[in-house]
Amino acid sequence: MSNDTLAFPPLHVYALAHRCPTCGAKPDEPCDAPRKAASAAEMDAIREQVGQSPLETDPLQLMHRTRQDAGIRHYDRDVRKAPWPEDREPGRRYDTLGPA
Repeated sequence: MSNDTLAFPPLHVYALAHRCPTCGAKPDEPCDAPRKAASAAEMDAIREQVGQSPLETDPLQLMHRTRQDAGIRHYDRDVRKAPWPEDREPGRRYDTLGPA
């Protein structure tokens, strides 16, 4: 079985490649989602109060759902168009996002 970490970028990169239909954020710009950011900050504050280090927030969770969905659809198209995992060339990317 092939390792797809090199064949395809992470989902948040796919989502960032699209304009956000909810807040209008341009490609490669973060969403204007203050409640999502506040929720992540609140969880970090709670963890700090109990003596734990903050968790790294998944960038996908800081985006609007509509943008996440667009990124997931784009990723799914790329995966369907790529060769089967056992037929992929090691180290080659199969995404349609452009240069690395």
